[in-house]
Amino acid sequence: MALHHVRIDGIAPFDYDFGGNIRARMADVGRAMGSQTIGLTIQTVTPGCQSSRRHRHVFQEEILIVTAGTGTLLHGETQVPVRPGDCFCYTPSDTELHTFENTGTDDLVIWAFGNRFRHEVCLYPDEGVAFVEGLGAEIPLAAAVDSAWTEERRKR
Repeated sequence: MALHHVRIDGIAPFDYDFGGNIRARMADVGRAMGSQTIGLTIQTVTPGCQSSRRHRHVFQEEILIVTAGTGTLLHGETQVPVRPGDCFCYTPSDTELHTFENTGTDDLVIWAFGNRFRHEVCLYPDEGVAFVEGLGAEIPLAAAVDSAWTEERRKR
């Protein structure tokens, strides 16, 4: 059996940016190891920046672990101070939008575990879009129309 092994310091991180102060650096440990369904990224957020746009997942579950720095978890309308050792879990039934903001003076480092689903949908209401993984596209929420072709509506 193949041994899937990497050293974290050997994974080349990359920068990502969604405009304004929403930018960070990410190392994709899960993909580097060859994981097929479990994602693990290490996000490094500089002071004054956010880790992502405020969002929530429709199908994916996330476990978020703060490993360095200090900051704030923006959880719905609540601001939760964070420091190393704080762990959070978001399940698909959680409707609160969330992201991290580095309000400290050193880098904020978050280990983010989650499912990797081809059918994932991630909602970004502040921007008025939904990212649909299977399409590889963001869809304007204002363009969404109700459909009768859902499991719930087809029950007889």
